[in-house]
Amino acid sequence: MKILALALLAVCLALPAAAQSPATAARPSTDLWFDPTQLPSFTGTVERYLLNPRGETDALLFREGPQVVFPPDVAEAVRQAAPPGRPVIVWGIRARGAPVITMLAFAPTTEATPVVVERFYWRLSGRFAPESGRRVRFAGTVRQPYFSPQGEVAGAILEDGTVILLPQGGAEGFRDLLRTGAKLAAEGLGQDSEAGRAVLADQLGEAAGALRPVPAPAPR
Repeated sequence: MKILALALLAVCLALPAAAQSPATAARPSTDLWFDPTQLPSFTGTVERYLLNPRGETDALLFREGPQVVFPPDVAEAVRQAAPPGRPVIVWGIRARGAPVITMLAFAPTTEATPVVVERFYWRLSGRFAPESGRRVRFAGTVRQPYFSPQGEVAGAILEDGTVILLPQGGAEGFRDLLRTGAKLAAEGLGQDSEAGRAVLADQLGEAAGALRPVPAPAPR
């Protein structure tokens, strides 16, 4: 893990200045072996928080477009620091080929001491079978693709904020349905509550009457 993190840190510090939004903040207190606020910073306004099919909040959308992912156990702290409609500064790693940022620290303002995210969030927990999920079906228009921390197209976000998540490798064969503006329907285990809507889709199609099975991930 340390070798991987060192490599990622080197890549991020080598990013061109145009990819970074400089933010000066107080040095955070952390048990990590490096200061996350040395990483690129990204400032945006929170449009909404995103639920995953397990009922956890593990991502947010900037009004400016990018998706930010973080471990579910820090969701409440992030939400308190930056409710929807408020700005937030995020220090982290942006995927090379997609507008998705893995959060490693955050703060509501440059004057506030950053809060460090002590755990790297590399795997979407929503891809594991929802423990309290039920069979749900959603349909709507795609606002934008939903990305994994590595920048893989992992599903779609509908215009109302509903998250359509697919198993590992499940997007192949459905990419036309996951692009912005596409009509999309999905069915599987998930959540439908006041907190949000999300589904780990095992069927996908352009409409509820035209659903096709989503291939299961290959066994490891």
